[in-house]
Amino acid sequence: MASRFEKRTDVGLATRIAVPILAVVGGLAAGALILVLGSHNVGDAYSAMWDASFGTSRGFEQTLTRATPLLLTGLAVTAALRMNVWNIGAEGQMAMAAVGATFVALHAESMAKLPLLLLMFAAGAAAAAGWALIAAIPRAWVGLNEIITTLFLNYIALLQLSALINGPWKDPTVVGFAYSKPLPPQAALPFIGTTSVTVGIYIALGVALLLGWMLNRTRLGFSLTITGGNTRAAEYLRLGVGRRIIFVFALSGAIAGMAGVIQLTASSGRLQEGLTGNYGYTGILVAFLARRRVGPTVVVALLFAGLLNGGNALQATGIPSSIAQIVQAIIIIFVLAGESLSGYRLRRTSSAPTATAGPLRPAEEAS
Repeated sequence: MASRFEKRTDVGLATRIAVPILAVVGGLAAGALILVLGSHNVGDAYSAMWDASFGTSRGFEQTLTRATPLLLTGLAVTAALRMNVWNIGAEGQMAMAAVGATFVALHAESMAKLPLLLLMFAAGAAAAAGWALIAAIPRAWVGLNEIITTLFLNYIALLQLSALINGPWKDPTVVGFAYSKPLPPQAALPFIGTTSVTVGIYIALGVALLLGWMLNRTRLGFSLTITGGNTRAAEYLRLGVGRRIIFVFALSGAIAGMAGVIQLTASSGRLQEGLTGNYGYTGILVAFLARRRVGPTVVVALLFAGLLNGGNALQATGIPSSIAQIVQAIIIIFVLAGESLSGYRLRRTSSAPTATAGPLRPAEEAS
């Protein structure tokens, strides 16, 4: 008997639930082996990871804070994938949104808190959407590969941010670091109660609800699904493929831009390098693990944020950062492998060759 992998026609709910759980358990077991080889206490290490992510109120608050930009960038990639196009540029779109919001804050310091924040979010979303359109228009008109253009636009956006904080927007009172002038106090997002979590998490969840409704409950969302699944059918139905590519890129960029504004108004309070935190790239992984669906993106973003916080907590126990990153990477690899393998099943096949009757040979004549 031989065995071969066979693609499943349908993945059941039990498999979708069991495979990620088993993958995480396997990743933790493999990570434990790495810790043992490094002469580190596995129990203390994993206890620190749990406390820093979900086990304590402070850890959970930090996880929610980190999950906010992850959720928005994951949704941005998911929106683009509905049209079967890739937005790899969320990192740069976050940066341009922060630039747009900073411009508003520095030139409207006298405005009240709510109008100022609304204007900053509007400016940030518009700047990010416009930046995404630089890749969307040539993709729609001449079919230029959007992966390449959005990727290179990231570097241009980050360099533009760096040029501003080292040039006209540089804070003259700061020596040795590149920061913009501080934003006015009313440009900071309010916290939720007495926690360290801002209302940015509510904004992200609201975007998830609206995007899920639009993609799954409206004619526009249905047309995007048709266009992404079969371009020729969409052209036959006169759905306007080019217009929808431009629309979905602008939507994706605006969602990613909101993550940039939240990072600016909730974390830093001023424009600075590293503000995007690689969330734009990590959002691609979040969207992939969520199978390009809005609802699971919320769950995956939360779990991924917990993993990132837990990995950082390993270093506080005396574990070198290199080993902490290896443990994180192993868990992610196991989850990715489980996600890929869940679409297949092992099938046994017979390896015995089928007997066939050969042609009869004429009897040799007797000599």
